[in-house]
Amino acid sequence: MQLDHSFDYASLREAGPPLARSTVQRNLDAKLKIGNIEALDLLSALICGAVMNLFFSGTALEVPLVVGGPMLSLAVLYFGKRGKPEKYLLHWLRFYLEPGFFAAGEEPSKVLAMRRKIYA
Repeated sequence: MQLDHSFDYASLREAGPPLARSTVQRNLDAKLKIGNIEALDLLSALICGAVMNLFFSGTALEVPLVVGGPMLSLAVLYFGKRGKPEKYLLHWLRFYLEPGFFAAGEEPSKVLAMRRKIYA
């Protein structure tokens, strides 16, 4: 009994490997959204509500500040971020919270000198 070891490599080259023509089941680059709101925005509004609850629970301002504050911040974030790139709030916070000199296209020696002046 002899086995046939011949394989038609030409047909494989024409059709391509099976993974090259497979369909992707999920969009892995999609934004994480919950109710058409980015997850980071929703998390920031919930943290705002939790902090407000720590300070204003048991007072007359509890309902307007603990419930209304996060709802207002969600509305501002939802309508204010239209047309902005993904994770806009995170990049905005990093820009204003990190100290230093941000340069694009400067020579490294000039950038290091400017940073030394800022930190000194």
